Amino acid sequence: MNKLFLIIQREYVQMVCKKSFIITTILVPILSIVLCGVLPVMLSGVKSEEKKNVAIVDQNPEAPFAALMTEDDEFRYINISALPTDSTLLDAHALYESARENQDIYALVVIPDRFVDNPNYNIYSEKSVNANLERNINACLQDAVRAKRIESYGIDSLESVIKHCSPRIKSTNIKWSESGEENLSSADLSMILGFALAMLTDMFVIIYGALIMNSVVEEKTNRIVEVIVSTCKPIQLMLGKIVGVALVGLTQLILWGILLGIVGMIFGISTMATVGQDMSQAATDPAVTQAVQEIQQSSEFSKIVQMVLSVNYTQIFICFLLYFIGGYLLYASLFAAFGSAVDQASDASQFTAPIMMIMIFALYAGMFCMSNPDGPLAFWCSMIPFTSPVVMMIRLPYDLPWYELAGSLALLFLTAFGILWLSARIYRTGILMYGRKFTFKEIVRWVRNK
Repeated sequence: MNKLFLIIQREYVQMVCKKSFIITTILVPILSIVLCGVLPVMLSGVKSEEKKNVAIVDQNPEAPFAALMTEDDEFRYINISALPTDSTLLDAHALYESARENQDIYALVVIPDRFVDNPNYNIYSEKSVNANLERNINACLQDAVRAKRIESYGIDSLESVIKHCSPRIKSTNIKWSESGEENLSSADLSMILGFALAMLTDMFVIIYGALIMNSVVEEKTNRIVEVIVSTCKPIQLMLGKIVGVALVGLTQLILWGILLGIVGMIFGISTMATVGQDMSQAATDPAVTQAVQEIQQSSEFSKIVQMVLSVNYTQIFICFLLYFIGGYLLYASLFAAFGSAVDQASDASQFTAPIMMIMIFALYAGMFCMSNPDGPLAFWCSMIPFTSPVVMMIRLPYDLPWYELAGSLALLFLTAFGILWLSARIYRTGILMYGRKFTFKEIVRWVRNK
């Protein structure tokens, strides 16, 4: 055990003291804040000052639609109608070239006759048009056609009747506790929480599993492993490497959480100070004071709080930790074993490709299980040890029976320890083999070799 702890300490200190670890630990939270918060705001403000001219040909003289096209920040609509109503006499290309003689035209839109009965129009251009143009035109014409169709019935207040007959339906999810108490819940919150946990598990295993494999290949290439295995057992070396890298990842996650927490506290304090200052300045306005009181007394806020608090975070955290450990131990053992069978990291693709395919399948299976967390696909994928660490994260917020959790965890850890034993048998032979690429058939022979 002393040798195992020394190996864990060596792996941990060696990786934590690297400049790449320090730089990554500092830059990732900063880049996350910039990419997720600052950059979208900056990019949304980048707009072209020059508007694109779009020519409109409207062949509906009695009920023209061209006048209803509203100009926006990106497009300017120019009406060049006054044309024959027969669409067969229309030469769109000639009209386009004629309009371009006076000014630059981006596209030509032709609204045919009887558009109310047959709402189909054409967009002509020399290159593929911007998708925003079609969306803007559709929005304007859809409202106009709807209004004209309603007007054609000649019924007073028909618009208000239609609005009254098209209510917005809302639902409230109420979950019973074991004692029969009613608590509010949210399916969207459960879905988001489960998907976040699944993504975290999948990303952690991929990133730090690759670190284990690269570390094994580096020690094998430098012949350091020959000295190390002369003083300890190969399974001790492999297990120490797996645990050491796991502690490195845990350290990095804790540091990220602390940094993001500090940034969040600073942002929250500054926001509260700004809001408090604005509220104190607006306190003299009776309308503002009444609006604030209505928001504070709103039942929507209390519903959101109850939904957030209805989730059993203690159970989810404990189960997440267990599945996280089991899944990491299973896949990290495979990465270490296959890393010992190659001389260079570039040669590991033939062995790691099946592992990556299984992990990608697990993530996609979890995404499909989000809509039906109790279906057969979700159940069996949460029982299979190679997919359960990801799929079970999706199902955790939905209050699973204890026997499903117990059975899934038992299968996961039994398989993980079995894979660890097989990986150790591959590792003990592979780390001392050099000079050529090995096949799966030879690796199976290493496992059988006593």
